[in-house]
Amino acid sequence: MWEPTRFLLFSTAEAMAAFFLMTAIFRLKGIDHAWQALFVSLIMNLQSYMIREETSLSYLAPIVNILLFTFLLATVVKVPILWSSIISIAGVFLYGAVQAILLVTVFKGDSTNLQNSSQGALLQALTSALVFLLSWFLYRFRIGFTFDFEKLRMKWEHTIVAILIVMSLAAAAFVMYAADLGLIIIYFALAAGMFLYYALKKEREEG
Repeated sequence: MWEPTRFLLFSTAEAMAAFFLMTAIFRLKGIDHAWQALFVSLIMNLQSYMIREETSLSYLAPIVNILLFTFLLATVVKVPILWSSIISIAGVFLYGAVQAILLVTVFKGDSTNLQNSSQGALLQALTSALVFLLSWFLYRFRIGFTFDFEKLRMKWEHTIVAILIVMSLAAAAFVMYAADLGLIIIYFALAAGMFLYYALKKEREEG
């Protein structure tokens, strides 16, 4: 029981730290969408744990996480889909870079005993704390990139986003079904419902 709890706790901290980092770098108000980000973080980490434990598709977890971050930025934060993709990839990769630096400097590059261990949890906690601090520093001193995101907004973008969400979540649900993980399908359906709600809500507001 402790291992799934530990994984979800520290991985959710990592996901939230990555979210605040990516929004800080691009001068977005991530704190205004913290609850939605927390919900999505729980979803992505639950699926990451199940993929890791129940299937041989663990390499898909980062890709799914980037997709979920992209949908979160596009539907909730209202960033155009192209910029959402760029911001998500940048945030996840930068978080990974910080963790790699800590792995080399603090843990001497030894990653063999980190998975499912207190040392792995410590690495996650240290990385998250450092990234949260970095994000706060960027927000506090207004350091980051500012772009006119609307210039890259495509026509019919909300429809495109909605279709992409349905396709991505359907593909994920198929993978989970193959692993006989019905509960995860329910969680993905909830996530899809949230994304679609925000996408359609924004479309109605602009219409």
